[in-house]
Amino acid sequence: MSRQRGTLLDVVMVLLLMALALSVLDDTFADRSYLVAGLVPVALLLGLALLARRFHEGVWWYALGAVLLFAPMGALVALRRPGPYVLPTFETMNRVLGESISAPSTLVSTVPPVDATGTVMLVPFMIGFLAAAPAAWLAIATRSMLAPTVPVVVALGAAIPLGVLVPTLLVPRGILFAIVLVGWAAARARRREALVGQPRGSVAAALTAVLTVTLVSGLVSLLVPDDNEVDRVLLKGDENADIVAGAGRSVVPPRVGSRDQLLKATGVPTGRRLRFAALDLYDGSAWVPAEESPGAGGLGTFKRIGHDVAALHAGRTIGVRVQIRPGYSSDWLPMLGELTSLDLDYTDGRTQLGDVRYNQATSSAIVVGGVNPRDDYTFGAVLHADDFTRKDPTREATGEQRQPEGAFLDQYLRPFDREELRPVERVLLLARYLRLNGSTRFEGSSSQAPVDLGLRLLGSREMTGSPFQYTAVMALGASRLGVPARVVTGAEPDARGIVEHDDVTSWVELQFADGTWRTLDPSRYVGVHAAGEDEEPGAAGDPGGFVKEQLEEAAKGKDKEIRIPKGSPILLPEGTRIEEPTSPWLVLLRVLGGIVALVALCLLLMPLVKVLRRGRRRRTASWSGLYVNAWQEVLDAARDRGTPVPDAWSRVAQARRLGVGLELARRADAAVFAPRAGEKGAGQEFWAACQELRKQVAADTDLLHRLWSYVNPASLLAGWARRRSSVGSVAEVRDKDRGARRQQPTGA
Repeated sequence: MSRQRGTLLDVVMVLLLMALALSVLDDTFADRSYLVAGLVPVALLLGLALLARRFHEGVWWYALGAVLLFAPMGALVALRRPGPYVLPTFETMNRVLGESISAPSTLVSTVPPVDATGTVMLVPFMIGFLAAAPAAWLAIATRSMLAPTVPVVVALGAAIPLGVLVPTLLVPRGILFAIVLVGWAAARARRREALVGQPRGSVAAALTAVLTVTLVSGLVSLLVPDDNEVDRVLLKGDENADIVAGAGRSVVPPRVGSRDQLLKATGVPTGRRLRFAALDLYDGSAWVPAEESPGAGGLGTFKRIGHDVAALHAGRTIGVRVQIRPGYSSDWLPMLGELTSLDLDYTDGRTQLGDVRYNQATSSAIVVGGVNPRDDYTFGAVLHADDFTRKDPTREATGEQRQPEGAFLDQYLRPFDREELRPVERVLLLARYLRLNGSTRFEGSSSQAPVDLGLRLLGSREMTGSPFQYTAVMALGASRLGVPARVVTGAEPDARGIVEHDDVTSWVELQFADGTWRTLDPSRYVGVHAAGEDEEPGAAGDPGGFVKEQLEEAAKGKDKEIRIPKGSPILLPEGTRIEEPTSPWLVLLRVLGGIVALVALCLLLMPLVKVLRRGRRRRTASWSGLYVNAWQEVLDAARDRGTPVPDAWSRVAQARRLGVGLELARRADAAVFAPRAGEKGAGQEFWAACQELRKQVAADTDLLHRLWSYVNPASLLAGWARRRSSVGSVAEVRDKDRGARRQQPTGA
C-alpha cells in the first residue's frame, strides 16, 4: 500500500509540474486548449511506464513504445487530424514529423495571442512529450531523488523563451514550481531512506524546507527585482528581409494613373493620422524600415498574426473600418495605434489574414504581395495620448537607436547637446531652430543623403529643404541627441474619412519612458519661410548664437519659458525630480521583505533571550526550584537541537531517552521531594553540573543542528505553552513538582 501511494504521488507530481511548466505559454495562445496538447502525451507516457513496470519490462520496451506513439499522438492531440476510424493517416503523421522542426520558429514568428490550431500546437505537444518521456520512467521505475526532476526543469526552460517577453505571474509561477519540485524530491528521498532503515526527518522538517524555499524566493525577488526588461529578449522568427525590402519601396504610395483617392476610413478620431509605414533605421542614405527595430529585440520584427493581437500597452480601444480604393498601391496596411484585432473581408477572395505581417514595436503592418484594391478590413486598436510636454521623461536611446550612420550630423548638433538640458528639451530646441531659421520648398529632390541633410540643410546658414527632408533631419537629430525617434508616413482623413494622394505626409515620433511613441508634429520643425521669398530666413542663422540667445532669455527670468509653436515649452531644468507612482507589486514585495527581515531579526535575538532566561532561572528564590530549572535547561537544549523528550516522563526516563547519566536526574528528584532544604551551595553545584550536561547535549550532534539550536525558538514556545505561573515559583516547574513544593517547610 505504501508503494502504491508513492507511485500515485509520482504520477501526480509529474502531471502537476508539467502543467506548471506549460502554463508559461498561457499568454502566448488565445485559449488553453494548448494544455490538452501538452498534457495528454504526459498522461499516456505515465500510463505506458506503469504498464511496463507492471509486466516487469525494461526501459527498452518503454522507449520503443514511446517512439512509436510520437507521430500518431501528435496527429491526434496537436494537429487534431484523425483519419478513418479515428486512426491518423500516414500523410498526417508525416506532417507531424516534418513540421516539428519548424513549429517553434512558426510560433515565435506569430504575434500573441496565437490561435491554438495548426502547426503551432506541435510546440506544447513536443515540450510535454519530450520532457515526460524520461521523467515518467525515472519517476516510476527508479528510486533516484533528483533524476525525475531534471526533465521537467528542462521543460520549463524550453517554454520560457518561446513565450511572450513578460509572462503573467512568471515569478510566482517559478516560486510555486520550485516549492513543488523541492517537496517532491524530499518525499522521494524520504521514501528511499525507508528502504534501509527508519527515515529521518518529519512532516515539520518538510514544511520547514518548503517554507525556507518560499522565504528565500520572496527575499531574492525583493532584493533583486526583475522589473528591467532590457536584458530579456525574444527568440527571432522567420527571416523577413525580402518582405521588408519590398515594402521599403512603397513607404509613400505612388500615384496610380489619375486616381487621387487612396482609402476611406471610418472611426478615426479627429486630428489623428493613419500610419502607413514606420521607418526606424537610417542606413546612411535614407530612412528605411528595419528588419528588426532598433532596441526592440524580438518585438521589432514583422510576424504573423491571428484574429486577436496583444497590445504592448493598456489604453482606450477604438474600432476603425478601412475601405481601400483603387488608387492605393502599397505593401503597407494603414493602421492606427496598437493593433488588438483584425478582420478582413473575404468576399473578394484577395488578401487573407495569413498574408499580413505585423510589427508590434512600430505598430505597422505589411501585406505579403501588396494590398489589393477593394480590400476592406476592420481593426481594433489601443489609442494612447499623443501630446507631451518638456517634463515628460523620454526613454534612453540604445546604441542602435542613436542611428550610428547619422554620426555625420554630430558636428552640427554640438550647440544643442547641452548637459544642463533634458533630452526632450534638446530636441525641442533643435525643432525651434529648424522652424524659425529654415525655408521650405515643395518641389525638387527630397534626398536624405548625408550631404543633403548635413551640409546643405542643418549645416547651411540659409536652410532650405522639403518637408520630408525636415522630417528626416529632425528624426536623425533627435536620435543623436539621445531620444529614440523614427520617421512615419501616413495621412489624416478629412471630414468624410477620405484620404487622397496629396494628403500623404510624414512626421517624427519620439519614444517616452513608458514605451509609447508620441508625435512631434511637422509644424514644430518644418521651416516657416517659403523658399524664394526675399526676406531672410531668420536673424539667428548661427546655431551657436541661437542657442546662446535662448538660454540668456531663459536666465533673465527664472519663470520665463522658451516656447515653440503649438505651445510646447522648453525650460532649463531646475533640479525637479519626477516622482513615479509606486507599483502595488513593489508595495507587496516591501511588506514581504519586512516580514522576512522581522523573522530574521527574531531568530538572531534568540540566543540573547535564552541567556536572559537562563539568568532568571538561576536567580529563583526556591532552593528546590534551582534543581528543577537546572534540569529544564538540559531538556531545552535537547528540544532546540531537534530531539525533544515528553515533559510528562520522569526525570530518570528522560535521562535514559537522552542517553545521559542518571545521577543528575536522581539528585534532582531527591532535592525536589526532600522535606527540607539541602546543604548550602549544593544547588549551585548541581546547576553547574547541569550546565556542563547541557553543553554536552548541544554538542552531541552535527554542525548544522548545533548552529540551529542557538536560534531555534522551540524551547521558548514550549515554555510559553505550559503557561506556568510566575508568582511564588518558576514557570518551568512541572505538575509533579507542585506537590513537592507543598511538602517544603515554610521559608525553604
